[in-house]
Amino acid sequence: MKPISEALAAMLPAFAPRGQERVQLESALGRILAEPSLAREDLPPFSNSAMDGYAVRAADLVGASSESPRALPLCGESRAGEVAPPTLEAGAAIRIFTGAPLPEGADAIVMQEDTSRALRE
Repeated sequence: MKPISEALAAMLPAFAPRGQERVQLESALGRILAEPSLAREDLPPFSNSAMDGYAVRAADLVGASSESPRALPLCGESRAGEVAPPTLEAGAAIRIFTGAPLPEGADAIVMQEDTSRALRE
C-alpha cells in the first residue's frame, strides 16, 4: 500500500484547474461557473413569499410565542399570479401562498405550520 503522501502526489495533477472557456448555455450542463452570473432584473419584479402562511407586520408579534400566542384578524389573501392585495393594516394578517406578492406594509411571513386558525362565532 502506498503512503498517503505518494497517493496524493499521484492524484493531485488530475485535479488541476482547467482554466476558463466560453460555452453556449446548452453545453453548460455539469460545468462550474468561473465567476458569478447576475440577473439584469429581479424576477418576479416584486417581493414575494417563499412559503405558505400569513403576511404580518413583525411589530404586531413582538413577544408572541407558542406559550403566549397572539391573535390577529384575517383581512384577505394573496395568491401567486394575482394582483397584490391592498396594504396590510397594523394588527391584522393576510393569508399568503408560495410565490404570492407580499402586501404593502407586511415585513414578515409566519409559516402556516406555526399557526392555528380560530373560527369566529
